[in-house]
Amino acid sequence: MTELDLEAVRRAAGSTPDPEVRCSIAELGLLDEVDAVGGKVTVHFHLTSPLCPSKFATRIGRDIRKRVEALPGVESCEVVLDDHFIRDEIIDLINLRVHA
Repeated sequence: MTELDLEAVRRAAGSTPDPEVRCSIAELGLLDEVDAVGGKVTVHFHLTSPLCPSKFATRIGRDIRKRVEALPGVESCEVVLDDHFIRDEIIDLINLRVHA
């Protein structure tokens, strides 16, 4: 089993661009906690405004998840959006796993 590199996880998650301002969420200071238990990763982030359009919030969260899950040693990634007026709905959309 590959050992999980939390710094690589932080870099991958932080490299996600904000579609409105075209800077990474790390550059904007929006990446919060990155935790892992084994290969299960949880990434917390927030947005520039708690009223950010849900389509942007969902896109950012899904992009974080995709980037993190591509890393060696990551089995799964849950992305948690903090501080948004429809936080729970967006978290559900971000982490929804579609089975084809």
